[in-house]
This record gives sequence, C-alpha cells and structure tokens, in this order.
Amino acid sequence: MTRMSPKAKVDIARGHLTKAQADAAEGDLRDALQWSFASLEAAIDALASAHGIATDQQHWKRRDAAKMLHEQGVLPKDLSGLHGQLNEERQAVFYDGAEPTPEDVDIDSILADVEEAVVAAEEEAR
Repeated sequence: MTRMSPKAKVDIARGHLTKAQADAAEGDLRDALQWSFASLEAAIDALASAHGIATDQQHWKRRDAAKMLHEQGVLPKDLSGLHGQLNEERQAVFYDGAEPTPEDVDIDSILADVEEAVVAAEEEAR
C-alpha cells in the first residue's frame, strides 16, 4: 500500500473535519462522530509521521501516538482519550445501531478538540 505524505494526510484531516462540522450543524450526530474520528486519525497520522512515530494504520497505535505527541509538546492536550471515545462511539453507532443524542455526546467540544489537532497538523506541514 502506498503511504501518503503528511501534507496529504493534513488535507484529508481538514476535509473530514469540514464534513463533521456540517453534519453536526445539520444535527446528524452519527455522521459527525464518524467524520470526527476519521479527521482525528488523519491529523494524528500526519503529526506522527512528521515526528517519527509509527502508527501503521492501527487505531491503538494512533491512540498511543496522540499521547506521545502531547508529551512531546506537539499537541496542546492529550487527545488519546478522545480518540478512544470516538472509536467506541462510532463502533456503537455502526456495529450496534446506537443512536447518539446531544445529551450523550458533546459534539461541539469534540469538534473543537479535533480542530486543535488538525490545526497543529496544518502548522506542522507548512
């Protein structure tokens, strides 16, 4: 499989975040969660690649990379917990048929945290 450059991953992260924001604005939490997760993963991939941290396209390695990136001062906060939360939320939605509600999911907070990761990746790619 061909690996993407960190810059390409940044562009993907921004595109996925834009979709998440649009879905959230329309009240579609299912898709907003999915796109938020995909955006966060792409941002983590871009940052991890730039800092020599292997993710190997595996969720658990991305979660660990998010923690390491925070510890190295690359990310302003540890997003490993958010990564785990989003992974569980999307699995509940797509595998178990769960319907997220605004009472269960603070989508605005999630989007703000994901945007921090995307912005960090964009700044790194410049």
